[in-house]
Amino acid sequence: MESKVEEPEDRFKTFMGVLIAAVALITAIALWRASISARTGGFEDYYALTAALKDNETRTLNTAKAYEHYAGFTNYAVNNELLSLLEQDQSTAGTEEERAVMDYQIWEADQLAATNRNFFTARFLKKTGEYDVNRELDEQYAEAERTLDLDAGAHLERSNRLDNKTFGMVQTLMPLGIALLFFTLAGALHPERKLLRWITALIGSVCLVAGAAMVILTELI
Repeated sequence: MESKVEEPEDRFKTFMGVLIAAVALITAIALWRASISARTGGFEDYYALTAALKDNETRTLNTAKAYEHYAGFTNYAVNNELLSLLEQDQSTAGTEEERAVMDYQIWEADQLAATNRNFFTARFLKKTGEYDVNRELDEQYAEAERTLDLDAGAHLERSNRLDNKTFGMVQTLMPLGIALLFFTLAGALHPERKLLRWITALIGSVCLVAGAAMVILTELI
């Protein structure tokens, strides 16, 4: 008769032990995922910093190079304009000496203009004859993006998402901790207090399901 009374008690405690083990397993998973998210988020913060530094360095170097080309174009434009003016005035030379001087000045301006053409990229010239510095800067930056990681914003966005995930995983410990408490209380209650034991176990089960659902939803974010 005594063994028949103990059997349901043992089964209930065994069931509570299984649920407590489930709580421990889900808690371990939540802590593991929180740890991975926190570590990965730290890496993303570092990548964001290096990307920002590379972006700043790239823009500085590109700007210096583009305005160096612009200076070469300016010298070319000056010498080319001088060449045009000298060619126009060439016919006004009265003496052979003046014509010789004019010919030398024309040759010199032509040589300088030809040399200056090597210091800028012709495809950035506008139809109006101006040099398109902004287009050169845009193309240089686009080319750098193909080989360098310059998008600090993307890393910061991933870091924020991982930080939220870490916080979400830590939050799951609250319902899981409550579930552990109620399962432990349910297992410790006397078999004669069946209603209280099942109510306590039910509350613990609700908290367990809520905690497990929070872990799953947080992982899917």
